[in-house]
Amino acid sequence: MQTNLDPDAINQDFRACAEIACRVYTDNRERPEGLRKAAFLGEFAEACPIRIYKGELIVGPHYPLEGLNRWMQALGEERLQGMAFHGNMGHVIVDYARVLRLGVDGLLERIQSMPGESAVHAVNQEAFRTTAQGFARLIQRFGEAAARLADADAEPADSSLHEVAANCRHLSHHPPQTFWQALQLVWFVQVFLHAESMNSAISFGRFDQYLGPYLERDLANNRITIAQARELLADFWKKTNTIGDPSQNLIVGGLDAAGKCAENTLSFLCLDVARELHLPQPSLSVRIGPETSGKFWEKALALCTAGFGMPSFFNDPVVIRSLESLDIPSDRARDWGIVGCYEANPQGDTLGLTVANGFSLPEVFLEYFNRTTTCDTFAEFLAGFKKHLSAFYLCELSKYQDSFDRVQKDYASPFQSLCLTDCIERGLTAEEGGALFRLYGVNIVGLGTLVDCFLAVKELVFERREISLDAFQQQLAADFPDEALLTRCRNLAGKYGTASDFTDRLAQELLRETAELVLSHPLKNGVRPYPAFFRWLHDVYSRPGATPDGRRKQDRISYGVGPTEFGKGKSVTSVLLSAAHLAHDRCACGNPLTLSLSHNEVEGVAGANRLKNLIGTYFREGGFHLHVNIVDAQQLREAREKPHEHGELTVRISGLSARFVGLDNTLQNAIIERTERHM
Repeated sequence: MQTNLDPDAINQDFRACAEIACRVYTDNRERPEGLRKAAFLGEFAEACPIRIYKGELIVGPHYPLEGLNRWMQALGEERLQGMAFHGNMGHVIVDYARVLRLGVDGLLERIQSMPGESAVHAVNQEAFRTTAQGFARLIQRFGEAAARLADADAEPADSSLHEVAANCRHLSHHPPQTFWQALQLVWFVQVFLHAESMNSAISFGRFDQYLGPYLERDLANNRITIAQARELLADFWKKTNTIGDPSQNLIVGGLDAAGKCAENTLSFLCLDVARELHLPQPSLSVRIGPETSGKFWEKALALCTAGFGMPSFFNDPVVIRSLESLDIPSDRARDWGIVGCYEANPQGDTLGLTVANGFSLPEVFLEYFNRTTTCDTFAEFLAGFKKHLSAFYLCELSKYQDSFDRVQKDYASPFQSLCLTDCIERGLTAEEGGALFRLYGVNIVGLGTLVDCFLAVKELVFERREISLDAFQQQLAADFPDEALLTRCRNLAGKYGTASDFTDRLAQELLRETAELVLSHPLKNGVRPYPAFFRWLHDVYSRPGATPDGRRKQDRISYGVGPTEFGKGKSVTSVLLSAAHLAHDRCACGNPLTLSLSHNEVEGVAGANRLKNLIGTYFREGGFHLHVNIVDAQQLREAREKPHEHGELTVRISGLSARFVGLDNTLQNAIIERTERHM
C-alpha cells in the first residue's frame, strides 16, 4: 500500500465530502435526526470520491476526521449553522462479529422484520434500510473502481486488483468467506462509522476473536500462508493511520465468554505486525491474566521494549470485576474491549459514551478549601470535604442527565445502531435504548494532587500548626509568594507514590468513596454513570489555582492514579505499591497508571524479565492498567531541538501513541519532565 498519499487529492476529497454533508444536512433539516444521518450516508456512499492507490490490498476512503471538519468550517459558518450537524460521540466498539456473520443482505433481512408498532419504529426502519443500502453501495463502488483499474493495469502478473474487485463484489451483499474479505469488511465498517460520527475513538475491540477464525480456516485449507496473512494485516494496519482517528483501540488476548484462554494465531500476528511497523495506529492493548501464555508475554514484552508506546497492559480479572460492578452479567463482562484510551466496554452491545462528562478533584478541593474558615481537627476537615464532594456531585447529576437527553434527541446514529446488537431487533437507535447496555463515563482527574493537598493541610495546619487556614488560603490566592512555604509544601515526606501508609490509605479511601458516589446514582431509564480516574490531557492543559501540595497555578496536576511530580522518595516500585490497592474494580471507565523507563533498564532478557515482574506483580496486587513508556529524556530533548532528524519517534500520550515532533511545546515538555521522574 502507498502510504504517501497525494495531499492535493485528499484536500479535493475533503471539500467534496464537506459539500455533501452541508447540502444533505441542510436539505433534510426538518426530518428526524436518524433520517438526516441516513440521507447523508446514502449520498456519501453514492458521491464520495473513490481512490485506490497502487499496491493496496485493503481499500476504502482516506478522509482524516480533522481534515473533513476543517473543510466543513471553511465552507462558512452560515452554512454550518444551516445544516445543524450532529455527529455522535464516537468512543464505541460495535459488534463487528455480527456484521461479519450477517453481511449486508443479512442486515437488510433483519431490518425488514423490525417491529413497526410505533412512529419511532417506522422512522428507524427507514433510516436503517437507507443506511444499509448506502453501505452496500459504497462497497460496490470500490469494487467497480478496482475492476476498472485491474482491466487497465499494464502489469497482468499482479492479480491483487482483480481479487480486491472480487472481494468488494461479494461483500456488497454477502458475509465474508475469507480472512482477506473479513479484514476488508471491517475496514469498510470503520470508514462508514467515521463518516457518520466525525468523532474519534471508534475502536476495534477484540480483533483477534472475531477475525481469528477466518484466518485459522484459511490456514487449515491452504488458502493463505502466514506470510500472506502478515501482508494483509500490515496493509490494514497502515489504513488505520489514514483516517485521522488517534485512538482506534484494538485489543488481543484474554478470556473467552466461557472463561477459557482465547489467544490464537491472529493474537500473536497482531503483536508482531505492530512491532515491525512502528505506527501510531491502531492503539494496541493486551489482556493479561493468570491464563496468559509464555509466548503471549514474550511477544507483548518485545513490542513494549521496541519503545514506541505500545501495548497498553490491562488486568483481565480486575476489568471483568469492574464491569460486573455495573450489573453486567459475567459472560458479557468477560467479553470486554477497550474504547479509546482505557475505557472498558462489553463488546458489541454497549453504548459507552465513555468521555461524556467529568470533573477535577483539585478544583472541587479548592472550592471547599477557600470557603472553609474554621475546623478544629483534620478529621473534621476531611469529613467536610467529603460532604462537599457529595453535594457537588449531586448537583452535577442534573447536568449529566441533560447531556444524555441531548444525545438521545440529537445524536441518533443509524449505522452505529445497525452494527450494535439488539438495536434492529428493538427497533431503536443505540441512543434511544436499542443497545443492551447504556453507560455514561464520568472522567475524574487529579487524585494524586488531591491526596497530597490533604497531606499538606494535615501536617502544616493541624499537626505542626505552622500556618493557619486563612494564611494558607491567602498564599494560594497569590500563587505562593512565600518561596520557603512553597518549598516546604513540595518536599513534605510521605507523599502519595512513596508507599507511605497515610497517603496510600487516604488515596484508597477517596477513590473508593468517589467511585461509589458515581456508581450509586443512575440516570433515567437505566443509564449507568461509571467512573474513570483520568480525563484526556486535562492533567497537562487544565490549570486550577495553586494547591496546598506546592503546585503553582501553571503547574500540572497528577495523571491517572499516579502521583504528582513534586516531592522526593518516589521510585517505580513505590509508585506501583501505592497505586496497587486502590478500588480498581469499581472503575471500569479507566484507572490508568503510566511509568517511564529508559532503554537500558529493559535491555536483554534480564530487562524483559524485570518488566514482566513489574507488570505481573502490580496486577496480582489488584491494578487495572499499566503502561510503560520506554524512552530516554535526552532522546526527547534532541528530538525537540532537531525535529527533522526524529520524525519517526513515537511516544505515548495518555492512552494513545503519537509522533513526538508533531506535539505542541506544552505536551512535549510534560512528556520530557515525566520521563525524568519515571511517570
